[in-house]
Amino acid sequence: MIEQHGNICRLAGDVTLDTVPDILDRLRPLIQSGVDTLDCSGIQNVDSSALGLIFSCRREARQKNKQLSITGLPRRLLNLASLYGVADQIA
Repeated sequence: MIEQHGNICRLAGDVTLDTVPDILDRLRPLIQSGVDTLDCSGIQNVDSSALGLIFSCRREARQKNKQLSITGLPRRLLNLASLYGVADQIA
């Protein structure tokens, strides 16, 4: 689930291989229209595809010459980022 509050989008629920394509499709136009913060505090379950989602969203923002901040990263996602050696790139 995605909730937009001004320029912040809050993700809630599962961010997994099954849900990432739909989430990304829904986030792209929001990022293009000015969302600059992705709040991950509502995420429940994650797998490594959540990292791909974050990188895809950041790439989308860069293409519009914008920065995308990521907040509220759940511990499981931080652990995955550390495992893959990308923790410094998602925080």
